[in-house]
Amino acid sequence: MSALSLLSHVPDDVAARLGRRPDAFPRQVDVVVIGGGIVGAASAYYLSLGGLSVALVERDKVASQQSGRNWGFVRTQYRDPAELPLAVEALSIWPELEAELGREIGWRRNGCMFVAESDAEYETFARWQAAARDVSPQARMLSRGEVGTILPALAREVPGALYTATDGQAEPALATTALARAAEDRGTWLLEDCGALSIETAGGRVTGVMTEHGLIACGTVVCAAGAQAHRFLKPLGLVLPQQVVRSTVSLTAPIPAISTPCFCGFGLGLRQRPDGSCILAADSSSDVDLTFDSMRAAGFFVPELIRHRKGFAFRLGRPFLDDVHARLALPASERIIVPRRPRIPANGGRAARTAELFQRLFEGAGQARIVKSWAGQIDVLPDALPVIDTPSAVPGLIVATGFSGHGFGLGPAVGRHVARLAAGLAPAEAIRPFQLDRFARGTYSRAHAPL
Repeated sequence: MSALSLLSHVPDDVAARLGRRPDAFPRQVDVVVIGGGIVGAASAYYLSLGGLSVALVERDKVASQQSGRNWGFVRTQYRDPAELPLAVEALSIWPELEAELGREIGWRRNGCMFVAESDAEYETFARWQAAARDVSPQARMLSRGEVGTILPALAREVPGALYTATDGQAEPALATTALARAAEDRGTWLLEDCGALSIETAGGRVTGVMTEHGLIACGTVVCAAGAQAHRFLKPLGLVLPQQVVRSTVSLTAPIPAISTPCFCGFGLGLRQRPDGSCILAADSSSDVDLTFDSMRAAGFFVPELIRHRKGFAFRLGRPFLDDVHARLALPASERIIVPRRPRIPANGGRAARTAELFQRLFEGAGQARIVKSWAGQIDVLPDALPVIDTPSAVPGLIVATGFSGHGFGLGPAVGRHVARLAAGLAPAEAIRPFQLDRFARGTYSRAHAPL
């Protein structure tokens, strides 16, 4: 196998001594995985366990985008009924994953609670719990008094809550990186700073992936490219009505125990970490940075935007100017990897309001100090459900994307299903609802919860 350094500006012998960077570029593998988020990393891991040669290509670093920026919830609770079996399967994997990978992932089984602000919301949660009882029997409704027992620091009177004690949390960047490194240990080429440019085909069948460092020939491609997935699929004649929203997250300094379970309620998402620090975010509230891309497939999203219009803030600013510059200065084939490390600014005002809400909701939270805030780009689909599919129009292609802000907890199970698909097995029942052509056929449903 001939070698091609991924650091073109230094001799290969020097590059080989720089640390964990491949000193050879694979010319041919069985499978190329595009995207170094948790779905791509988990796919590479399970594919390598199946004895396949794999290359995982990522334009930035593993876990650099949404898989390293999310809340860290691992939940079955209040999932879309179509997604619930997959979430239950994933939850069966998480408790043993740290031992299996031999790496820290931050897993804790600490439960998840969604408190009801009103009697109407309590009834909504109760209807979900009743419908999900056969699939997720651990989910139960709590009375007002039971909420107070589990969350004594909650300063609001509530009618009750939906609670699943078997749900948990993990550290997003740790878990994603652990899966990628475990795949690397099993022979996967882990190619960071190596942007994919296109999926190559001949006679309609996948033949490889063109990267900025050259072509990797393969018979199977897994497109787990997150917010960029539609760009890879469009040249293949596949339409993915995908949009992007920006979500802001904050981290506090450690404080005394406030909430053991992951918490959602009154517009706040909260995860208190083992050291006492808290992850805070505005629940169901995002920014939409307007660009020319915002008009793509806009018709698919208008009903949900109207339905949940209070949850979105439309902004015209730097992303629009960056988009204009890229369209004028770069060929279309290069825009897919630029910017390599996108600047995703946090919404400072939203972060401050979320911190104030946290301080009002919980006794003892007034001393919480925000250490840092960041943002992530969440790729969303019209029904807020993912695509996990092998489109018949392009043999050799597996699409695993569109997780709409709640894919972190699903990641290990999705990777396992991707490996099954790559082995030529029929899709399992848990992923049958997630076919790509549901949008072309108009058979997708309204989103279960706000995008």
